[in-house]
Amino acid sequence: MEPRKHNRYRLEIPVIFAWKGSQDVRQEGIGLTRDLSVKGAFIRATTVPPSGVNLEFKVFLPPRRAALPVPLCGKGQVVRVDSVPERNRTGFAVATGKRIVLRADEETQ
Repeated sequence: MEPRKHNRYRLEIPVIFAWKGSQDVRQEGIGLTRDLSVKGAFIRATTVPPSGVNLEFKVFLPPRRAALPVPLCGKGQVVRVDSVPERNRTGFAVATGKRIVLRADEETQ
């Protein structure tokens, strides 16, 4: 087993995500991260995109001194989908080509 290149942080924080579905129709979902790194995340959600699809996502770090949560944006590809509802394991892993970045002024589109 190959060691991970980036630290993974166990954070359960809100996330919104979107992808293009069949006939180029925009699909959206919400969930919570299970863990997060600078190059990807595992997202728990009841609605999951198909494996291999490209998506955009935004996670919201809890505020420290600011009045609002801090958004981090990313684009990536779904590399794994877990769907075991009876064990409360419905979610997906997304890997990004670039680092997840802070973009307080940009909305996920």
